[in-house]
Amino acid sequence: MENEKKWKNYCLNPDNIFIHNDINLISGGEDAFPLIIEKIKSAKKFIFLEVYSFGDDHIGRLFSEILAEKARQGVKVYIIYDSIGSIATGGNFFKNMKKKGIRVKEYHQAVPWKPHWNLFRRDHRKLLCIDGETAFIGGFNITEYAAPKSMGGRGWKDMAAEIKGDIVAAIEREFLFSWEMSPGDGDDIYSLNAGKKNDSSHKGTMIASIVSASGIRNMMSIRRSYKYAIEKAKEYIFITNAYFLPDKIIYRKLIKAAQKGIDIRIIAPSNTDHPYVRWASWALYTNMIKNGIKIYEWQGAILHSKAAIIDGIWSSVGSHNLDHRSLYYNLELNINIFDKTFGAKMEEVFFADLKNSRRITINDCVNRRLLSKIGSKALYFFRSWL
Repeated sequence: MENEKKWKNYCLNPDNIFIHNDINLISGGEDAFPLIIEKIKSAKKFIFLEVYSFGDDHIGRLFSEILAEKARQGVKVYIIYDSIGSIATGGNFFKNMKKKGIRVKEYHQAVPWKPHWNLFRRDHRKLLCIDGETAFIGGFNITEYAAPKSMGGRGWKDMAAEIKGDIVAAIEREFLFSWEMSPGDGDDIYSLNAGKKNDSSHKGTMIASIVSASGIRNMMSIRRSYKYAIEKAKEYIFITNAYFLPDKIIYRKLIKAAQKGIDIRIIAPSNTDHPYVRWASWALYTNMIKNGIKIYEWQGAILHSKAAIIDGIWSSVGSHNLDHRSLYYNLELNINIFDKTFGAKMEEVFFADLKNSRRITINDCVNRRLLSKIGSKALYFFRSWL
């Protein structure tokens, strides 16, 4: 009863939780990619893959070959990729996948002359579902950038969660939602009975919920879950985020929590594929540091993780960046886990990452060149376009 009271204190909507799950944190590509490939190869019935960027590089081609082999074996394979996220991948790449029996859909095709076209509305989710039994949610794209160096990749730092249990059906429903929103063939997907509760009750004990950004109705559900958990924090808030540019509500909640004595530490990137976001973030740092928030910059390969942990009870992993684009435009998906064992692993990874991060001091902020300060403020003013 005491444990139930604790996790409910951090949960915005207890009616949307799933209580029988086993969830494993995967804190890097060296572990994630071999495990994901192993699970895909073991598929017997179907594979759902939704990803922002699917590259026509040696990693993308490797996955394409593995998925095509599963299709030849009779496994139903369905893929959704984002038009802009995969814009460097030629159309023939996906046409060849279709010829090999893979069902492929493109989310929000980049065609400016079509009515209601919106460059900013993208599918930024990264999810994988296999046979109604296992799912993955995280930040990994299918590209050489995300892949580990042991596979010839760039070794970007990222996170994912491997999920088993009754929440898997809810993740499948999120994929089906995106599938319905994307034009093209593939109605046979509904014969799989995916997204329905599995009668074989899973014995896991981890409590979790799915939070998504998927159109007007759920546009801010991830932000709301962050906001609620931040308000309930008693001890600490640890955030690792690739594009840390929170809206005013989250920003003010973090400041207020710090003023109450909550230990708030944030790891943001030093090296990044979008440097203008980092520059805009620096416009916030001076006031955050003055109010007691500790800011760090990761010194390794490009940081692409989107994760948070509060008081060892509330954890979140997924595709959602704390920026304007994730909040208002993208399809996003996170899993929130209410479990101390999982939280302990999250905390372990966070403190390990701190060892390879440099703390930003108030002197770093004050002593920046005037032109850099002006540039940061200007970019922050136009943050909705970043």
